[in-house]
Amino acid sequence: MAAPYSTSIALSCDMNADGSLSEKSKQRTDRGVELYIHGAVQTITLSGGRAQRDLQHTHAHLMKQYAKSVGIEERVILTEETSLDTVGQAVFTKRDIILPRNWERFIVVSHSSHIDRVQMIFGFVYGRDFDILYEAVDDRASDPEVILHEWRSFEAFLETFDGVKPGDNEAIIARLFELHPLYNGLLIR
Repeated sequence: MAAPYSTSIALSCDMNADGSLSEKSKQRTDRGVELYIHGAVQTITLSGGRAQRDLQHTHAHLMKQYAKSVGIEERVILTEETSLDTVGQAVFTKRDIILPRNWERFIVVSHSSHIDRVQMIFGFVYGRDFDILYEAVDDRASDPEVILHEWRSFEAFLETFDGVKPGDNEAIIARLFELHPLYNGLLIR
């Protein structure tokens, strides 16, 4: 019997200052690996570009190396290495991983303190044509600063994409490169 979901998308978190994989990114990768091992997904997608520009490798590359080190075969690991934040992770996993393979069902993995914003962003970027399950790694973060950061980030997302129809790939990508401060002026197409 085939796995019910095509892939798990583990979202990266900032790397350590020395360029190594952060504990949060390891935990998210571990959850993606667990989903694969337990047969919930057919593949593992690791998402994250070089958000910290001084790093030698992308977040996804480091996550892939870690997944391989815990026994996952390279053939089942996909990487999205363009994104610089959660919005980019939604946009570029859709454009570069999900749509080209005609996948409709997948699981997104992040931490509990981040998962509400992830749901809103992925729901907007992907629109209604996908069956998305959200899997939260419990980080027990009730830190008011983390909550405030998540809320401010979501407000900025709403402002950036105001007037854009959910799931409209062309409009979302155009707005990303036009108004989003991390992508504005970049020539990533």
